[in-house]
Amino acid sequence: MRNLIILEWRKLKLPILLTIIVGTLLSIILCNTIYKSYALEHQLEIWEVGFEIFNFIFPLLAVLPTCWLMYFERKNGFLKYILPRASKKQYLLSKWIVISGSAFLIMFIISFVGVVTALYGVQPIDVTYTWISPQTGEAAPRLLQTHFAGELFTESPLIYGLLLSVWKGFICVIVATMGYVFSLYSKNLFVILTGPFVYTILENFFLSILHLENLRLFTAFEPTSVEVEAVGLPSFLFGPMLAIVIMILYAIYMNFKVKESIYTM
Repeated sequence: MRNLIILEWRKLKLPILLTIIVGTLLSIILCNTIYKSYALEHQLEIWEVGFEIFNFIFPLLAVLPTCWLMYFERKNGFLKYILPRASKKQYLLSKWIVISGSAFLIMFIISFVGVVTALYGVQPIDVTYTWISPQTGEAAPRLLQTHFAGELFTESPLIYGLLLSVWKGFICVIVATMGYVFSLYSKNLFVILTGPFVYTILENFFLSILHLENLRLFTAFEPTSVEVEAVGLPSFLFGPMLAIVIMILYAIYMNFKVKESIYTM
């Protein structure tokens, strides 16, 4: 199993490392520039405004560097060559471990580097209060009352950024798994690489129509995208669980209805 994981890593390490490097540089650049056009109250908000583009493209970052490989191995018959020499389950599992682990690392590194850049790599901001207190009628701090996990955000921003970066990485594991499941059955590379991205857009659209914005996968990834009062445990569980259910239904459909085989193309 260890040798299979090493083999898969060697196949994918170049696009994975390239994505990490480019994404990290982009995160640093955005955290050093975007915030200048915002009125901010806390230093870590630099990371939030600089990370907005990643909140939109995270399904692509999770899938594009890795999920193309299975498509080509099925297409060129490589699976027929390798499977007699290795356990089918172990070979497929090793691929998933590398793909999901890479998705986690890509997002965690890009996100946490942005956190560190905002807190320690950027000059201290000029604090601007934009919230008007209804009691005093004057500008006052708002983050403690209006920001998700406001106390942790304001008192321990590094821990807040670390925990949310780990969670973002976990969400990318689920998205990368969806791309991997698509690659096991689909004969269309475009569907494999963009399917999870399209899924997040459609899920976002339909749940927004139903006024269930707090249950979106996007909200689980970035809980500050909705009012803090709407964020609860279901906000973090529903989106990931729905994605897992969709994956299972897709695999069942392809196996038993379409009768598509993983090992043929």
